[in-house]
Amino acid sequence: MKKTREMNTKELKRKYNSWMKNFIYGIQALVNEEPRGQQLFFYILLQECLYNKTTNPLIAQMYCRDEEFYKQDDDGGLMEDYQLTPLNRKRLMEAFSDLIVGAGRKKFTNKLAEIKHSQEAGDY
Repeated sequence: MKKTREMNTKELKRKYNSWMKNFIYGIQALVNEEPRGQQLFFYILLQECLYNKTTNPLIAQMYCRDEEFYKQDDDGGLMEDYQLTPLNRKRLMEAFSDLIVGAGRKKFTNKLAEIKHSQEAGDY
């Protein structure tokens, strides 16, 4: 097994600064989205807060397989928000992780566009 050499303080600081610059870039990319895009990304990030001990019974009633609330239609298999949003949240977190370790800013903004399109279209 190859032993890695320890980084000195200067190298550690340089590496940390690089990660932090990319992290801040990612945050700014979200903040600079148009309002509708910001709403989508905040919804993706915070959607888990919607499901708590007070809201769960009501949401469960809404999504139960009842003709009135949950219509089954053959429109190409579009996903409901409770199915799609956790998948897009995972994609967003992975995009941030990749950005921080240096995968590229263009790749990150492309991934944001993909996530936004996915959420708006209701398709993964």
